[in-house]
Amino acid sequence: MLIHICTILIENDSDDIKSIFQEAIAMSENNLSEIENIFKQVGYPIPQGFTKHDVHLEAPKLYSDAFCLKFLHEMTIHGISAYSLALTVSTRKDMRQFYEAKMQEGIHLYNQTVDLLLAKGIYHRPPYLPNPVGIDFIKAENFFSGFFSDKRTLNGNEISNVFFNLKKSIVTKALIMGFNQVVKSKEAQKILTKGLEIKQKHIHLFSGVLTKDNLPAPQSWDSDVTDSTVPPFSGRLMMSLAGLLFGTAISYYGAGLGLTMRLDLVLQYERFILEDLNYMEDWTDFMVKNQWLEQSPKAIDRTEIAKE
Repeated sequence: MLIHICTILIENDSDDIKSIFQEAIAMSENNLSEIENIFKQVGYPIPQGFTKHDVHLEAPKLYSDAFCLKFLHEMTIHGISAYSLALTVSTRKDMRQFYEAKMQEGIHLYNQTVDLLLAKGIYHRPPYLPNPVGIDFIKAENFFSGFFSDKRTLNGNEISNVFFNLKKSIVTKALIMGFNQVVKSKEAQKILTKGLEIKQKHIHLFSGVLTKDNLPAPQSWDSDVTDSTVPPFSGRLMMSLAGLLFGTAISYYGAGLGLTMRLDLVLQYERFILEDLNYMEDWTDFMVKNQWLEQSPKAIDRTEIAKE
């Protein structure tokens, strides 16, 4: 639904961006149709998801065209990651073929967004590292330290993950900033404000890690949020997307944690994960209270069956 409204509001002089969004919509609609058919074949109820009632087409623009493109780029990353994970836990041949096809579509869309972001000069490249001279092995025992002792400079894996997570935090903050200024529920606004504060702190700390080693940090997207106070989406859609972004951030922080070999960064990632988990607890309570969270299929409760 967010992709639909971005497509409608993109300016006429941004036909290249609109074209990618139109292709993304076609892919999404085809995916929905295929997934509905799969559910019908196995007798599963089709989730409600979001409908046309969750989008207000008469609302003015809330984000710039460039930010819409950046958001689509980030969502292709989520899609590729989700489909690749689903493929590895699938047994049925038809489902493995389905996920493989969707991964290929996602990769195609991802490449398109990268190419256009580069062409427009708004793709934030990761820091450049010089080619190493020969092969070397870790010799110092303090390579893994960095909290109480002197910190070594960041290695390639650490830089990549810090930069990647920083970019995602910057996009999440800008998106939630827009939601926060248009959402009507005071309780939802309180939760979104808390999310903004968390992401601002993570951005500050991630940026500090890079700049301490004289590495560039990506720029903010905050100025790409307009001054509109008219909600283009329902409260349920906006809160659902906020929860999705925080939930995926936890998994990406976990991936960064697994590749970090410096104690101070390990503790930083652990702290970020705990803060996001705490936020997700508040978010879940709010969504359940408003009956905005659909129940996914679950295992049979044998104890409850026995009681009945």
